[in-house]
Amino acid sequence: MNIHELPMIIFTVVAQMSVGAFWALGAIQLLGRARKISVPALDRITDVAMYAVGPLLVAGFIAAFFHLNDPFHAIYTMNNLGSSWLSRELLAGVLFGGFGAAFAIAQWFGWFSRGLREVLAVLTALSGLFLIVAMAGVYYSTVTIPAWNTIAVPVFFFASALFTGPLAVAVALLVVWSKNPLAKFGKHEASEFDQDSVTLMRSSLQWLTAVATAAGVVIFVTYPLYLLTLAQGNDAAQHVASEISSGFLIARLLLLGAAIVIAGVFAFNQARLAASPHKVLIILIVAAFVLAVISEFMGRSIHYDGLWRAGINTWQTIAG
Repeated sequence: MNIHELPMIIFTVVAQMSVGAFWALGAIQLLGRARKISVPALDRITDVAMYAVGPLLVAGFIAAFFHLNDPFHAIYTMNNLGSSWLSRELLAGVLFGGFGAAFAIAQWFGWFSRGLREVLAVLTALSGLFLIVAMAGVYYSTVTIPAWNTIAVPVFFFASALFTGPLAVAVALLVVWSKNPLAKFGKHEASEFDQDSVTLMRSSLQWLTAVATAAGVVIFVTYPLYLLTLAQGNDAAQHVASEISSGFLIARLLLLGAAIVIAGVFAFNQARLAASPHKVLIILIVAAFVLAVISEFMGRSIHYDGLWRAGINTWQTIAG
């Protein structure tokens, strides 16, 4: 595990999970409206996960600050928005966190009209898209680092968001279905969910696991193509290919494969048949989520192991 880059590993994985989770919540809202489910009933289903997205992103930012020699100088990285993907990444993170916080606070206190809150939600989702594009741009734009200057980087980043985010929301839906925690704060009614709401949660769990499975498969099949591209590249690329082709990568792929199978086969089928959030369904979805997150942390560690520049690093290796 690349401990030196742990702050950035945490930030990128957690931020992408937050974005993917917010997109998934928006999709559930759209699906519920298409089924004519009332807005209060929809909010009762999605609010718990929505309130968890912000703290996740904040935790990611806090971790990223530990990567800086002086965290209080982080604001200066925004000085070059026109030319620096790092500046754009920070701006995108601030926008995603800011719009998301405004939406969550307005939702909690019932501030503004429903339409204005939905505008904030759309701005949050778009800022999340900007954040992942900017994250990928930071690495893809480094032409002297062949392991990063490849289309595989944005593929991995977007797929990570769609892999961990939906599974995080699936876990939150199980919490809502079984515990209805916001009822304790008087934010939602404490009664049992009606049949339409149960049907929505069940179908949401199905497509959440399906999307996560598809994203996991994309990550899995991209690795051989990524390694093949590196192996056919320059000396620096070939060095990275040989370095990361190790037992750590195999373990990462095994955990990834296990998460894919659990989510796409077992959890999907259990969700399809579930009349309640029973123990087997909970264990399967939580297991898929935990394995997915661990495998993504391992994958991001491998990503940072690719920090090998064509030129000086290659010359140092040849010179011994």
